[in-house]
Amino acid sequence: MFQIGDLVTYGIHGVCRIADQEERTVEHRKIRYLVLTPLEQTGARFLVPTHNEAALSKLRRILTREELEALLRSEEVRRDTWIADENQRKQRYRELIGSGDRTALLKMIGSILRHRESQTAAGRKLHLCDDNFLRDAERLINGEFSLILGIDPGQVGGYVRDALRDA
Repeated sequence: MFQIGDLVTYGIHGVCRIADQEERTVEHRKIRYLVLTPLEQTGARFLVPTHNEAALSKLRRILTREELEALLRSEEVRRDTWIADENQRKQRYRELIGSGDRTALLKMIGSILRHRESQTAAGRKLHLCDDNFLRDAERLINGEFSLILGIDPGQVGGYVRDALRDA
């Protein structure tokens, strides 16, 4: 599955390196953990219990460039999922942010960007909460995508917007 030295994404924590495995005794039971060190947080580390499926499900391997480009071209990402009811939209976006699911995050980004364009065309602004969710979603993908593409994290948003617009 995962090996020491692998780069992964871990939930909302971004890109991490699997630095080690260690065993600890908890309540008289030996438990094995993967030790993750985030690339963007010097000195931080996360212990992921290998027996905990929920914790392990938050680990995702880093995409290849080809996988990323195929994802950006996919119909799944391009499908509009705008939720008109603001409270339902906020709840759904909170869930998506917490999931770390790249496909869902890209779909959310695309929906917010399309809604922002329609709002701008109508002479209105995007709701602040939607703007915040957009920023949070972009922050979650920036680290991984900049690593994959070999570009500065600040350039990822433009790259993704262009890719979503060009289809």
